[in-house]
Amino acid sequence: MKRTTYFAKPEGFVTCRTGRHGSIRLPVVQGILKHPDGKELRSLLTESPHVAEKYTREALKRAAWPILKTFPRTWLLKLLKTTEVRSSRKKALKYLLS
Repeated sequence: MKRTTYFAKPEGFVTCRTGRHGSIRLPVVQGILKHPDGKELRSLLTESPHVAEKYTREALKRAAWPILKTFPRTWLLKLLKTTEVRSSRKKALKYLLS
């Protein structure tokens, strides 16, 4: 019997506001934020810049590299500076994003 392993993939992308004039395109991946399903996550990300930041910070803490590389690199680097992550993970992320 063949065993198949499925890895998390983005269910699509959504454009989010990041401040007064900025916007960014983020992948929608269920499980980064615990409770919302795909439809709720899309609406939360488009409505609030704070949710988009929290979503990205949680991804930096927990998501695997194949998911993280779908995020905009500059956005990840900006938030990595102020996100509390284990030092070994932070070092690895800086290396992968350089």
